[in-house]
Amino acid sequence: MKLGIHLKSLYRSPLKTILTLLLLAAAAFLFLYNLSEYTVADREYREARDKYEGVLTVEEHPVPDTSGSLEFFLLTDETGRIGNYGTALTEGDLELTYKNYHQKSLEEELIEKLGSLPHISRVERRYLTAGVSPDYPRLDTDLTYYPYNYRSVLTATVKSRFFSSVHDTEPWKTFSKMFDSLESVEWLELEDVELLAGNPDWLMDPALKKPYEEHVMYLQTVKEEYQDTEMKTLVLKIERSKYARLAMQTTENHVFPEMGAILQPGHRYLLVLRNNGVDEHVKPMEKYEHVYPTGFFHEFEVGDDSLLGWWPYFVDITDLPENWLETDEFADLRELIRVTNDDAHTFDVVYCDDMAAQRRAADKRIVCEDGRFITPADAGQPVCVVNEDLLKTYGLAVGDSLTLDLGNYLSEQYAPLGAVAVTRGRQNTEYTRQTFTIIGSWRDLNEGNHPYRDRYWSWSNNAIFVPTAFLPDCRNAQGHTFKPSEVSFVVGNAEEIPAFVEKCIPLVESMGLKYQFSDGGWLDVAKDLMRARSLALVKLLIFTGAAVFALVLTVWLFIGRKKREYGILRALGMGQGEASNRLLIPFLLLGTLAAAMGLLAARIVTAYQLTHSAGAHVSADLGLFLLGGLGFLALLAVLALAGLLSIRRESILELTQEKQK
Repeated sequence: MKLGIHLKSLYRSPLKTILTLLLLAAAAFLFLYNLSEYTVADREYREARDKYEGVLTVEEHPVPDTSGSLEFFLLTDETGRIGNYGTALTEGDLELTYKNYHQKSLEEELIEKLGSLPHISRVERRYLTAGVSPDYPRLDTDLTYYPYNYRSVLTATVKSRFFSSVHDTEPWKTFSKMFDSLESVEWLELEDVELLAGNPDWLMDPALKKPYEEHVMYLQTVKEEYQDTEMKTLVLKIERSKYARLAMQTTENHVFPEMGAILQPGHRYLLVLRNNGVDEHVKPMEKYEHVYPTGFFHEFEVGDDSLLGWWPYFVDITDLPENWLETDEFADLRELIRVTNDDAHTFDVVYCDDMAAQRRAADKRIVCEDGRFITPADAGQPVCVVNEDLLKTYGLAVGDSLTLDLGNYLSEQYAPLGAVAVTRGRQNTEYTRQTFTIIGSWRDLNEGNHPYRDRYWSWSNNAIFVPTAFLPDCRNAQGHTFKPSEVSFVVGNAEEIPAFVEKCIPLVESMGLKYQFSDGGWLDVAKDLMRARSLALVKLLIFTGAAVFALVLTVWLFIGRKKREYGILRALGMGQGEASNRLLIPFLLLGTLAAAMGLLAARIVTAYQLTHSAGAHVSADLGLFLLGGLGFLALLAVLALAGLLSIRRESILELTQEKQK
């Protein structure tokens, strides 16, 4: 039977054909549009659910608040001088030591107990080692932190040494009254300065971008009678014209007269100094305008506690042979130079499998600025996530490569210090080179305030996250314990978070632990998403029922009311199949056209709404529309066949006598 014959039957009743087409198209649109709306709502819910997780962190003994105290040097390291020596604070405070002001490790038994709580899907552990970059220096952190990686090792010849009339100025008189422990303040001119370790920019005029021709420093010495007092100050600095800046008042980082006496004119010395991390810009004294014509200089300090038991601040090398640095006597110095140069290029490499499973990330304080975070799906992949400052400073972007030499010493999470070695006990002895692909950048939203907040829970902008699989074999791995900030207990299924809060949080409280549980905002998000999904489901059911009713009505109008026509065709000798096709094929052609119209209209409306919706973050699936359209046609065909079967059950005589209504 030719297609034209079937189409001709549609032309005979154009009004009926148009009305049937519109009714079918409307039914298809209502069904497909609401199906799409529900699936979009359901997909939004499922995608959001998969992105959220509950994160539990605990502490047995929280660290006392030190926000009102100085940033004490190497307080995080129990092998450090300050950690063992102790400093008395104001009345009522604990003695400032590693033991009293430090995170206590979590016992493995406690970690296992918490990890076995109902709904806890995994325990996330984080590790930290140095990652020395052959290409990029370590970034500057907030200057309220002590500049741990700002040590320099240099040699210089003392050109002259003299007292200055600066002592007659009012600032110096005031300063002397405040600190009567000072023995003297003398000026030293240095020449032929050579940098062995540290940042070469520290010996350059930052305005003229060239090395200084001369270096002027002053030397403060402390009176002998103050050797056993707490007034022990850093003393050797590049010249300033007004107030002398006191550095940290810690242990033994001072110079007494007999030490300062070795810095004599005409002698060459090895000096181990620390840059204070600030480019100074003051008007130099008239005498030294030719030395600092731009008024810029870098300020250095002597008195590095990490050198105690390792290397002295000053060494006279005047009469040593040219190869003095290669002799056995200076083996420790060569190690110091290596560590210092490594520290200048050290980034804090954090090994983890789920960046979101840390307290500040779960609280949305650490956020993904570009790209994405590391997830368990990245296990074993050479990928990394860096701070946005690293991208901006060095002109990098997501997709670029970053090479790091991974150190073999485990450090602990502590934002001001990170993974730099600083002390002899923390140095790396071996490195593993690895190249990573940058997949994202992170940012801490509390950057402006966090120098005195969350120091044991946050990171500096030098933190680079990589998968745990790249953790090297570390020389101090045996007996390694985890600090509270290094362990997270994860509820991986967001839908189980309410049950965990109800059943398990009381158990954590009963253990006497200070805890923080974050759902990442899931409970609030879930309410809105579930409400939207439920509403979309109700609408889908209602409009699906309406569409089915419209199809049944259309089948009755187009096929059910053509019983007599079918009977006549049979009476004239037409076969049952051919007579059925005379009714079914035109109707299905009409239904196919209507389904296409409804599908197109639903697709356009859905796409428009998603494009102009601020909340939607998923797209409408074209495959969904096609499957829905096919389902609509299949239902239409089933109903049409059912109508035909009911007609075919009647006799030809009954059909020919059927009256048209």
